[in-house]
Amino acid sequence: MKTLVIFASRHGSSEKAANMLKVKINGNVKIHDIKKRNLPNLNDFDAVIIGGSIHAGVIQSKIKDYCQNNSEQLSKKHLGLFLCCMDKEKAQMQFENAFSENLRKHALTTSLFGGEFVFERMNWFERSVVKKVAGVSKSVSKIDQAAIDRFAEKFNLLPS
Repeated sequence: MKTLVIFASRHGSSEKAANMLKVKINGNVKIHDIKKRNLPNLNDFDAVIIGGSIHAGVIQSKIKDYCQNNSEQLSKKHLGLFLCCMDKEKAQMQFENAFSENLRKHALTTSLFGGEFVFERMNWFERSVVKKVAGVSKSVSKIDQAAIDRFAEKFNLLPS
């Protein structure tokens, strides 16, 4: 099975998760940063995994727009959805806001992968907001490897 993992990553957490998934998913897996041009043709893939991260309560607009613009084609693929988010209390609500109900219902597996605050990749304003809102003053990673493993295990059960 050929699988495309499409992600958007501002500070690298979703990219890290996509790479972690790539080594766990069976078959031919290609990952693609949606910010780069020349997205692969969906017709070339049997399955698609889409993920992004939450910033100021919302997923990257490129992911949201891509899902809206390609919802019909995505509804014909084996689909997985993931979200990187540091706020466990709001994560499920943010996931529901990030992906349409139709895509969430169609997805064969979905997951929340935790997240990171990577101060080295943030600008001064972002660091200030994170310090004030989250009470965090240095880089911290809470990527949930077990959630990624469970997602991959379930995704790998798909028929080829």
